[in-house]
Amino acid sequence: MEALLRANEQGQDLTQIKWIAEYLEVAPPSVVEMLRKMEKENYVEYLPRKGVKLTSKGKKIAKAVIRNHRLVEVMMEKTLHIPIDHESVCGMEHHMDRDFANALCTLLNHPRKCPHGELIPKGECCPK
Repeated sequence: MEALLRANEQGQDLTQIKWIAEYLEVAPPSVVEMLRKMEKENYVEYLPRKGVKLTSKGKKIAKAVIRNHRLVEVMMEKTLHIPIDHESVCGMEHHMDRDFANALCTLLNHPRKCPHGELIPKGECCPK
């Protein structure tokens, strides 16, 4: 879902299997297998031979994961003053609940961009 949201951020409404496989560095059949599972849970709409797109349910989850990812990157760089370790970031992003993410966002003073310049989706804790 995260890969699909990143593709959306790059202007792709319908994402090709090949792009997802290259982005995730996995084989296309693995992507198709996971997409079929995600489609059963109504996270994506999979159009064989055309591509895939997130459903509103999938977008909600993907935005939370990307928000967590980018908040952890900000924390590592700006607060802990350590290099961003993508393996650690990826390990944490999926295990943060909404309350923890909002507390971290508040602690970091509601950053709008990650260290790579990408937008951080707003949470309910962020000023409007």
